[in-house]
Amino acid sequence: MSLRTGSLQFVLRFILAAGFMLGFGAGPASAQEADASQAAASACASLVAAEGGTPDALLADCSCAPKGCVRTQGYWGSKPDVVWPKYDRHAVFYGSGLSWQQVLDSPPQGDAYLILAHQYIAAALNLAAGASAPNSLRSVVVAANIWFNTPKPGVCVKGACQLQRAWASVLDEYNNGDYPGAPKHCVED
Repeated sequence: MSLRTGSLQFVLRFILAAGFMLGFGAGPASAQEADASQAAASACASLVAAEGGTPDALLADCSCAPKGCVRTQGYWGSKPDVVWPKYDRHAVFYGSGLSWQQVLDSPPQGDAYLILAHQYIAAALNLAAGASAPNSLRSVVVAANIWFNTPKPGVCVKGACQLQRAWASVLDEYNNGDYPGAPKHCVED
């Protein structure tokens, strides 16, 4: 990794952290945003219940060595014979009207919803397959999960949804085995 690439990744993480502080710390500006915020809180509670823990447990730091290995969205989406851990590839992906597999099969064409969805699906499957992740990465997964409970494809085109694009970049780094403190990419058989 070059110094320039490392600096860019640091800046992206800084912007991401600022987005969390600003996005989740500010009060809603409208009734619609208040409803979305309430839905996000409910989604977070559902995720916590599904994972069998508390938000602190889900985001806890672990000084352990990385466990497992990670695969890209290309691996998970292009191998129909691979069994997905904990997820059904034919289940509907949030409010998209598409299955998880159909989302992976949909070209993003600049839509940040689909760009993030591709990376989110891969990260969720990597985690479900036993790959470890630092709390900073898990916080992105939780934030994306909450966000996916509100918008639908097509709302993040033409430069919109910059925070979601930053989340996708972080998840892409993880899925490629380049995220600091996370497992490396799997060696394919």
